[in-house]
Amino acid sequence: MESPAPNAEKLEADDAAILALESATIYGHTTKVLLLEPTSSGDRIRLSDLEERVAQRVESLPRLIQRVEMRGGNPADSWWVADEAFDVTNHLTEHPGGPVDSDGLRRLVSGAMESRLDHAAPLWQIEVVHLMEGRTALIARFHHCMADGVSSVKILSGLFFDEQTAPRAATGNPAHPVSQGPSGGAAETSQRRSVVETLRTLLRELMPSRKTPLARHISGSREVAWAEVSLERVKRIGKAAGETVTVNDVVLAAVGGSLDAWLAAGGKRPKRLKAQVPVSLHSQDEDDGIGNRDSFLFVDLPLGTPSPIERLKQINAETHERKTNHDAETLYDFFHAIGRFAPLHKASTRLSSGPREFALSVSNVPGPRTAAQVLGRPTAGLVTLAEPADRHAVRIAIISIGDRITFGVCSDPEAVEGTERIATGIADALDQLELALNS
Repeated sequence: MESPAPNAEKLEADDAAILALESATIYGHTTKVLLLEPTSSGDRIRLSDLEERVAQRVESLPRLIQRVEMRGGNPADSWWVADEAFDVTNHLTEHPGGPVDSDGLRRLVSGAMESRLDHAAPLWQIEVVHLMEGRTALIARFHHCMADGVSSVKILSGLFFDEQTAPRAATGNPAHPVSQGPSGGAAETSQRRSVVETLRTLLRELMPSRKTPLARHISGSREVAWAEVSLERVKRIGKAAGETVTVNDVVLAAVGGSLDAWLAAGGKRPKRLKAQVPVSLHSQDEDDGIGNRDSFLFVDLPLGTPSPIERLKQINAETHERKTNHDAETLYDFFHAIGRFAPLHKASTRLSSGPREFALSVSNVPGPRTAAQVLGRPTAGLVTLAEPADRHAVRIAIISIGDRITFGVCSDPEAVEGTERIATGIADALDQLELALNS
């Protein structure tokens, strides 16, 4: 297929599929909120300084100076083309009002998540917001067709951090296609075994459950909240619970505990909520660029369990089985293999993303290992937020930076109530889990 312009690049299938998800109520972007301290003398960061830094670095991140050209309104025929009119100042803005408090910041972030990025320009935008306590927030939006959670951290680091700090190792490894060797002998046996294993994975992962109170049609409204805790504390809880218990297990148990209390207060608590847990397949060993390279697992979050410890143990048993069987890699291979058959791919994708397949998405993005600085200002926190989907009215995204881990909650307030209660409930659930382990 002929490209629409010199040096144009066709969108990868995964990126084009995400572009196709945009609708009247889905905007398609992921949001990061980077909190910065003032200098020791109290100087806030200035918009002009950020513009200068971005202008110096943006050439090393070519996606940021390219726009998407969609031919014939068909997302599958979309191309990255150079934006000849690119201007850094069009992508960095400053909140026009005075300093805001924490509630004001949440309202601004909610409003940003309700705003569509301009498709006539590169699909990213950053707003500088000064806070009352002297800090500054950078509200950064990147279209999901440009970058997934891991990639957007790379972009944020590449644009702003004084020293380029690598994110913690992502979960999973790059998926490899099934061998297409000659038939007969060991190659054929291996291929048959792969087919059997794939069928087992599909039966294990794609098992429908009942609809939940989160299966609401959504509007274009967004509400956000977040809670920050010590990453070292989460690690201690995991270590105390057992040698196979991971940080992600503890994170999922805390989310489950919060949702348990939130749903019980509303009088509509099912026995469990199935969470879709995205798994990054970006290589840990090399820089494989930005873009989307994700798979997923489904994990049941038990509700109404006798104790927080029992909830954690049940989650750990599930995640351990799925990681041992390489479910994420198998699903990645499966959906890409059937991508050549449009009707089958469409039907399978609709099944795997329906409200009977999972209730909500809970992602855990590996952030920078150390608390970086931006133009000499120490980072005070990092939040990641992802938008909900139709019939999945709540979305939870987790990210770490240095010794802090933040749980970001985004919902449609017209579909469900209590976004802030979910966020604060996560911290409460960690308290309960830690108390139970120490008693």
